[in-house]
Amino acid sequence: MELRNLNTFVRAADAGSFSRAAAQLGYTQSTVTSQIQGLEEELGVPLFDRLPKGIALTRAGEVFLEHARELLLGAENARIAVKEQREPSGRLRIGAFSSLCTAFLPELLKEYHKRYPDVDLVVRNGGAEDLEEMLGANRLDFAWMIAEQKRRFAWKCACEAFHPIWAVAAPGRFEPNVGKGLESAWSGLPFLLTEPGCPYRQRFEQFCAGADISPHVLLEADGVEGIISFARSGLGVGILPDFAAADLVQSGELLRLPLEGFEPQVRSALLYHPVKWVTPAMEAFLELAGEKVKNMHKNSGRSVGKT
Repeated sequence: MELRNLNTFVRAADAGSFSRAAAQLGYTQSTVTSQIQGLEEELGVPLFDRLPKGIALTRAGEVFLEHARELLLGAENARIAVKEQREPSGRLRIGAFSSLCTAFLPELLKEYHKRYPDVDLVVRNGGAEDLEEMLGANRLDFAWMIAEQKRRFAWKCACEAFHPIWAVAAPGRFEPNVGKGLESAWSGLPFLLTEPGCPYRQRFEQFCAGADISPHVLLEADGVEGIISFARSGLGVGILPDFAAADLVQSGELLRLPLEGFEPQVRSALLYHPVKWVTPAMEAFLELAGEKVKNMHKNSGRSVGKT
């Protein structure tokens, strides 16, 4: 069973088309068809149903796809294991939850590039399902995600961090509501929230439900950048993780509102494949990320956890 044919099979399954797989691999369509047919003859089962508008995995094909990915990953691990690398080099592919990608990672990646200039960085952002799919398909080396503490992952976890969620607003705009008790502090405040399902919004909604508060949601945005922009304009009170708002609070552009009883937090973790060979570039990133998280928790007085 040739690795080349396994790779072609996986590409065709992901692309949903022999022609698209051929274009990605630089093969002719007949070459892709021949390699797939060779696999099917070797296995004694059809791997794809050939349909008028494309292809679809058979049940046998779905089962074989999981094993094919593992075989290809094992082959890649073996190749890396025998290749001498004294210094981190090559590519490092990192995925992150969108807000982490824009607010939490830039300084870390800047320092990493300064220390290891021979490593080419590839950064992707996305939601939890997208990032986990890319990890499973070996299209990412790491994914830094907002993760529920009780959830069990199929991945190794490192660099666990806890991020407080703040209520922030433009200075001089909503201070009169602060410090007047729970109901009066929240009454009439226009809140700026991320989209439904976002972990920051979920914590806000959980707090409100527990405190029997019905907040006035003035605006929903699809990312923390929009919340920051509207909060700075004085439109309302933004609900943001500390790493997205800390610099603006320190500079005085935003004010943190100490609303009574509101002290939620979210957990993030750096995830990677449990059977993936940890390259020198990955080891260096794990070390540097661990340093950042330890310093962050030291400065905030929180403890550092590891899953």
